[in-house]
Amino acid sequence: MLSAAERIAPPEAGAAPAPGTRRHHLGLTTSRVAWGSEMETRRREGQGGICARPTRVTLRLAQTEHRIRIAREIPEGGCLWRAVEAHERRHAAVNQATLRRAAAEARRAAEAWAGRAEGRGPNTEAAVAALQEGLRQAIEPALAGMRKAREAAHAAIDTLEEYARLGRICPEDQARLRARLGRPG
Repeated sequence: MLSAAERIAPPEAGAAPAPGTRRHHLGLTTSRVAWGSEMETRRREGQGGICARPTRVTLRLAQTEHRIRIAREIPEGGCLWRAVEAHERRHAAVNQATLRRAAAEARRAAEAWAGRAEGRGPNTEAAVAALQEGLRQAIEPALAGMRKAREAAHAAIDTLEEYARLGRICPEDQARLRARLGRPG
């Protein structure tokens, strides 16, 4: 469980933190995406080495980690806990939507690449490695687009207004949280 005392959060709307003071995250969403591929090839030996072309490419783009954590100082199931969970679920929805879009874009890029792909090398391993690198380069724009879309969408969720709203709601839970953190009310 994430401790509110372990993380520093953005300042409240219109307020700069006083020197030496800490702001705390109420929740945290983490997500990791990985991709992998399998490739069947047709190889031809020629002057100077091996030429390999893909005959079948399987591409996997998956979320390998997806966790929502809420500060352990917030009573589970309470008003503030539910509000923080709803906020973090918005982040989770962004991650899922951007992954779906990136997977479709990566699939289209891989299909286009496979039709013209050719890997050359002094041996089969080098030729296939060249194909793998070509595939990586072909799908990287889809992955970069996903990262950029996620960053923008998360920033649209994590606004000063949203943090101010979360700081105003559920006054009883807020008072308990301040007491647990040793802060004046």
